[in-house]
Formats: sequence, structure tokens, C-alpha cells
Amino acid sequence: EFDTEALRSWIARRQMSYEGGFAGRSNKLVDGCYSFWQGGAMAVLDLWEDGDGNSDSSSELCFDREMLQRYILLCAQDVNGGLRDKPSKPRDFYHSCYNLSGLSITQHVLLGKPVQYSEQYTDPNIIGETHPTLNIRQERVASMRD
Repeated sequence: EFDTEALRSWIARRQMSYEGGFAGRSNKLVDGCYSFWQGGAMAVLDLWEDGDGNSDSSSELCFDREMLQRYILLCAQDVNGGLRDKPSKPRDFYHSCYNLSGLSITQHVLLGKPVQYSEQYTDPNIIGETHPTLNIRQERVASMRD
């Protein structure tokens, strides 16, 4: 038997209320890569419980989308390009990948249309839709299934 409520509760407690990003374990600092690892796990649980696996159902993810987008765009983004673990760290490919994947999940999963965090931005910041389990673009998943 799989206790989804315990898992959901554990993941939800990893989102830090002040920073908005996810920590990987208890008593650890926020790390940008967990935007995907924790956010993606929550998205998979929410899609599974939604029943149809369809991102057009207008349900809500069980974490604060806006706070996570805010962390990624304002804290994890390096002014010279790329993304990082946290503001005190240098940018790298690993954290760029998983921050962007987490950003995609916050903007697309279980929504009829993409939603962006826009407090600081006048230009659109919507990125392509990433599959929450495979971590590749949805159109690539569709082409593999054809």
C-alpha cells in the first residue's frame, strides 16, 4: 500500500514559506533543483489523483506556484544568464535544467492555460511545457508515443 497523503504532506513541508523554493530534506536550505524534484513529484501525485492525467482540468497543485516561480525568477536566476542552486552559488547546467523544469511545472501542470509570475516582469516569461515524470518537452513525449 502506498500512503500518498504522507508523501504529499512531506513534500508540501519542503516548500519554504519565506523563500518560496523547495528544500530537499528537513533542516536544509532551499535549492533550485528541487523546484523540479519536489515540484515534479507533487505534480505527478496531483495528476494521478486528478484521474485523467490531463493538464486541462483546472485543478490546483498542492504547493504555492507563484512563490516557487518567484524564487526561480528572482533568486535562482543569475544576472549573467543561467540558473543556480541559491543566490550565493554560481550558475551551472544542472541547476539551470532543473530550475527551468520546475518553472515549467508551475506554469503548466493542471492548468487550462499557462500562468506566469508577473510582479517584476512586463514581458511574458512562459516557457515550454515539460512532462513532470520524463522531464522532456511534452511535444517530444507526444512524438515518441506516435
